[in-house]
Amino acid sequence: MGMEKELHYEFINSETGNVIAYLSLPADMDEKQRKEQLEKKRAERAIDNKLFIELIYWQDKDHRIQ
Repeated sequence: MGMEKELHYEFINSETGNVIAYLSLPADMDEKQRKEQLEKKRAERAIDNKLFIELIYWQDKDHRIQ
């Protein structure tokens, strides 16, 4: 049995540029489900860090935004 492929994301506080969370999701996950999971994690980080949700963005850990 081979390992299932995953997509790795990091959540960033746009005010500081710091990574505040990571999330891995199955590569074969439906795009709608993936977006829902990413938005859920984003909301959790906003609440936990007492930040406006708009200050948090995610990016593919392997394809970073420059």
